[in-house]
Amino acid sequence: MKQKLWHRTISSWRWQAMLFLPLTLSLFLTGCWERQELNELAFIVGVGIDKLGDKYNVSMQAVIPSEVAGKSSGYSTPVTIYQNTVDNVYDALREFTLMSPRQSYLGHIRVLIIGEELAREGISPVLDVFKRSREPRMDFYVMVARDSQAAEILSVLTPLEKLPANKLFNSLDRSSKATATTTTATLDQIIEDLFARGLSPVLTGVIIDGGVGEGMEHSNVESVEPKTKLRYRGIAIFQKDKMVGWLDEKEAIGYNYMTDKVVTNTGFVMGTDDRPIIMEALRTSTDREVKFIDGRPHIYIKVKTISNVQDVPSEMDIGTTEAMNYLTKEAEEKTVKLMQTAYNRILSKYNIDAMGFGHLIYQHNPQAWFKFRGKYGDDYLAEIPVHFSAKIRITRIGTLDKSFRSEVKE
Repeated sequence: MKQKLWHRTISSWRWQAMLFLPLTLSLFLTGCWERQELNELAFIVGVGIDKLGDKYNVSMQAVIPSEVAGKSSGYSTPVTIYQNTVDNVYDALREFTLMSPRQSYLGHIRVLIIGEELAREGISPVLDVFKRSREPRMDFYVMVARDSQAAEILSVLTPLEKLPANKLFNSLDRSSKATATTTTATLDQIIEDLFARGLSPVLTGVIIDGGVGEGMEHSNVESVEPKTKLRYRGIAIFQKDKMVGWLDEKEAIGYNYMTDKVVTNTGFVMGTDDRPIIMEALRTSTDREVKFIDGRPHIYIKVKTISNVQDVPSEMDIGTTEAMNYLTKEAEEKTVKLMQTAYNRILSKYNIDAMGFGHLIYQHNPQAWFKFRGKYGDDYLAEIPVHFSAKIRITRIGTLDKSFRSEVKE
């Protein structure tokens, strides 16, 4: 009898434990205490920040959901722009609620555009706000509005991509892999570069090609050829967090080769008849190495490229071994010249280590870096010998050795 009672007691405890445990665990579950309904949110996909006197002009590009979804709503554009002039960037989020029926949500930002005036004064205060916020992801691209305001850039409607912010993101992402004239920079990458020793951040510039007013009209995306387009041009280089100047497209290519940021690229070399031969770099890699010679750091930049011949306006016969050796040598010399030109420009005009050579030395030998920097200060870059080289392998010239153009009769 006692044994049956004991088993009954144990069974009762088990049932009590099974009921008590879930109730106890539920106390540690937060549930949806911060939930927000989708129809209560305004999704911000692009942010532009300009300097306006001692204040900030913050522009936010918000999506009109019904237009993106394809449902008729009476609107004529897929996005709307909210602008506020505030003392600090965070105030713009509060001001947003005074104009919009929805709460701003920054979790889908694609681009952050910084006006050139603000970029020259310093971008750290702006970046700090977005880094602290819990909403934005850190994978959006940051760029500089060149010869225009960031608010104007965000106001231009674009074809193919309904959302201008998406156009800017996708265009920069693809151009950086296909042309080598631009470079991408996310918020995390910029902050990392700002903290790194012997390294300065760089950002791509975006311009308005056409009239701003026409770009804001819905008619801009209703014609075969838009009157106003957004286009990337040049690279802005920084000293710490302050922009100091621009690199043009050729200099940007040389910079990207030096920093191992070229994926593919298209260029040309002159044939023996002084007419161009178009080549495409299919795969590119850059080895960056530090060697100390007599106690002095030397930088060795070695570019390796696999290329194809894509177009031959020249009448040169490229099917011979001698011709291939000629093309290879010309392409290698041109690649080296692009890097040397970009390096000399950055050194002579700006004296800024945008290439990260100092950071390379620091990673190789921190003690030697501190000693070297202590000796030469901010002018250390001119004291570092830099050696450029390129090795190019041409794998395909097409099905023709010589262009058939000369054989075409009228």
